[in-house]
Amino acid sequence: MRPELEEVQLLEAYLRGTLSEEQQMDVSVRLLWNPDWQQKLAAQKLAYQAIHLAGRQQLRRELDAIYVRLFG
Repeated sequence: MRPELEEVQLLEAYLRGTLSEEQQMDVSVRLLWNPDWQQKLAAQKLAYQAIHLAGRQQLRRELDAIYVRLFG
């Protein structure tokens, strides 16, 4: 796998809290000393927030459509 994809997977696992204690510590140290990793983590968090928000908006639209069908 490409190193960039491995980094993304590692950061995703870090955000989800699914890393081993050793891996968690390794990522924490990298984040402390590497501004590039800090930016990548911030971008990943922002992407998750955008996906979450888009999902909520889609759910709201679906619920509104159901309400209209039921109660016109």
